[in-house]
Amino acid sequence: MTAFTENHNEIKQYLLGTLSQAARRRVEERLLTEESFFEEVLLGEDELIDQYINGTLSDESRDEFEQHFLSTPERQRKLRFGRALSLYVARKSENAAVPAPNTSTTWAGQFHAFWNSQTWGLQATLALALIVIIASAALWLSRTPPAPRTFVTLALTISANNRAESAQERKVTLPPDVGALSVSLMLPDQQSLPAERYRVELMNDNGETNSLETAGQDARSVSVVIPAAQLARGQYALKLFTNKAAGGTEQRVNGSYFFTVE
Repeated sequence: MTAFTENHNEIKQYLLGTLSQAARRRVEERLLTEESFFEEVLLGEDELIDQYINGTLSDESRDEFEQHFLSTPERQRKLRFGRALSLYVARKSENAAVPAPNTSTTWAGQFHAFWNSQTWGLQATLALALIVIIASAALWLSRTPPAPRTFVTLALTISANNRAESAQERKVTLPPDVGALSVSLMLPDQQSLPAERYRVELMNDNGETNSLETAGQDARSVSVVIPAAQLARGQYALKLFTNKAAGGTEQRVNGSYFFTVE
């Protein structure tokens, strides 16, 4: 197996949430240090979206795509855009009586074929509309802080004690250049049957809570990424919730994960 094939398979498993904890950490470290690998992951996202839209994913991969890959708003937006563009291109192609685009190509390729089939006047109109869209997106992005790519990592075990009595509380320091805290929550031994979905709540000293999206999970742990901007100095507790089946009742895992930001 070539290095490219190994990279491709590992990226696909990472995006679908099927990598082991050790392999996931290795991928996340490469994302922070290798720009070319980061671009490969972005291409892998586009490829998975194309396969999902075209119906070429296996049933298992489709479930993993829906449960894990679509857990972030940005990927949900990319999927909606890909679907809308694919539908638009198909309809325009039918109206222009040109052959339907090959379903094996990506939506980017379909757009290229559609563009070449249009008149110069329509191309100019579409180009102007595209400039407006890009300018609006640039303005929105300028107001939105970039996703953090520098992490401090922390592994926590659950404690049934009160915060004041917790002997397992961990301390962490967040330097100014760190964008986020990546936390691995080790599942308790009695959690023998992994849940289909997990949810995590972050509670500060004042009792204020904030729901967090999980970044990944396996049979032994659940990981979350907390932006450093949300972590002032003080003590924090993470509460873990499970949902064994889609549409089922959410249950709290007994105990909490404690840490202190210094």
